[in-house]
Order: sequence, then C-alpha cells, then structure tokens
Amino acid sequence: MKTNIVLIGMTGSGKSTIGEKLSQQLDMPFKDIDHFIEQTTKKTVSELFEVSEAHFRAIETQACKELAVTESYTVISCGGGVVLNPENIEALRKTGWIVFVDRPVEHIIKDIEIGHRPLLKDGENVLYQLYEERFDLYQTAADFCVDNQSNLENVLNEITHHLPEAITHKRRR
Repeated sequence: MKTNIVLIGMTGSGKSTIGEKLSQQLDMPFKDIDHFIEQTTKKTVSELFEVSEAHFRAIETQACKELAVTESYTVISCGGGVVLNPENIEALRKTGWIVFVDRPVEHIIKDIEIGHRPLLKDGENVLYQLYEERFDLYQTAADFCVDNQSNLENVLNEITHHLPEAITHKRRR
C-alpha cells in the first residue's frame, strides 16, 4: 500500500517548505532526500557534484530505493533532478503518492539563492532550460500536480484533497 507522500519539482519550487508543513499537518515524519544523502555520505550535495553529476545521481538513486522501502507514512522531498532516472521514480512510486509541485521559474528566481545550487552556478538561464527539459518528466512521474503560486495553506489543502483518506488520517494497520 502506498503510504508515503513524495514531492518532486524544480529546485526552489517549495518542496521542502511544503513537505515540512505537510508533515506537521498530517503528523508524519519528514525526510529531505538531499539532507539524507548528506547525512549518509558525510558530504554536501555540492561536494558530491564536484566529483561528478553522475556520482551524485548514483547516490541519489540508492537513497530513493532505501527511503522507499524503509519509510512509511512519511513525507519525502526529492531533489529537482530525481526524475532524470526512471529507477528513482519506480522505487518511490511503489510506496508513495508522487506530487509534482509546479512553480513558475520567475517565482523561483525571486526566492532562491542560486549560488547554493550546484546546477545553477552558471546563472538563471540554466533554470529556464532545466524547467523545459524536466517539465514532461515531472508530469509523467506524478500522480497529481499542484500549482505553487498561491499561499501555503492553499497548496497544502490541494495536496491533502488529492490524497487517499487512509494517508491523511494515518490509519495504520
């Protein structure tokens, strides 16, 4: 049975903020895959990317597989590139409802510090390019999409509206 809530979307789309609030609202644990990777490798995402993007992506795939089988009734926030490897989505889909948090790039640019994002070190245009490259992957991977242009409460309500009652009321058996 699917008991996790998995948030996917662009870097800066609000996945971590939404995930933390959703976990509080539903009284579920929250896991951020990038933080999980940093804790298990004892290296930052930037340091792992310095080795190579392929190196980071391999670690990300292992993290997705591990969290998918070890967590239940958990809100999981994924890195923006999690959709690049179908294995990640396949693993996460087995135990989780996948929610695409969609946010216009213009809004993302206003809110994030690009300097801390390894793939965005070359400027904002990269963000537009990544959005175009990944948008269809996000839509295909998602069980449903939420538009993150309104206030946080509306976004949370939209997510919980789409989820089965067994998750929103945590009926553990």
